[in-house]
Amino acid sequence: MTDLTNELPRESWQDYFENLSRDLGTVQATVEVDGEDLGAQIEAEDLVLTGLSYDRRDDVLVVGLDAPGGARGDLEHLVYRPQRIFVAPEAIIPPDAIAVDDADGHRTLVELRPVPELPGESASA
Repeated sequence: MTDLTNELPRESWQDYFENLSRDLGTVQATVEVDGEDLGAQIEAEDLVLTGLSYDRRDDVLVVGLDAPGGARGDLEHLVYRPQRIFVAPEAIIPPDAIAVDDADGHRTLVELRPVPELPGESASA
């Protein structure tokens, strides 16, 4: 796990996630939720991340995911009442990980990685 010491200030959440989603490229995401009352649970594994957004009015972070072969944006993971958001590293798009602590004492961890190349593909193709 990467170092999650880069906390985003609340006033930057909406702009940060708009910019991240715009510049995202194609990455896979695994979403895990952890809490004393839940334990660690994988909510989504190796799905394509379609975007992240923070809605100030409803105080919710939305993680958009796409299952292979499904309709775009066919899954959303919602984090209600986020209290703190960390990214690692903050200066890289996409970051390796985003951690969100919510008001219920749960931590949602979104781990990101490039989509693996298919056999026969090359970076120059």
